[in-house]
Amino acid sequence: MPNIASIIRDHVVLSIRCVDRLYVNGYLPKLQSSGQLAYFMTEQLGKPIPSPALLRPLHDRFVEAIERFASACGVPVVRFERRQRKDDIASERRQSFQDSEGVVMLGVAQERMRSFKAHRRRTPSG
Repeated sequence: MPNIASIIRDHVVLSIRCVDRLYVNGYLPKLQSSGQLAYFMTEQLGKPIPSPALLRPLHDRFVEAIERFASACGVPVVRFERRQRKDDIASERRQSFQDSEGVVMLGVAQERMRSFKAHRRRTPSG
């Protein structure tokens, strides 16, 4: 069973499209089906029951780490609205950035994504 270090080493690629911005997109090809996700939850996380509730703590831990970084470094977090032109906002902020290098801002956007969804099983009452 590979650990996180080998997964990152073997499967994470950094591609640079522009020198003034960095986008971080997560794609885990082995978590693209419900069976693969269930396997991850039971085998990788070590939980006996694969439940969507297991994902919330992972999400929250990631978001908290990003927020701690932003707070510690004084980096503004910009939450983009739907249909807002993200590059225009980033460009405005870059123009007012005074340092020769550094993180100008962290932009948060919710992108549309096709996915599967878990539902709570309903049992007949009575």
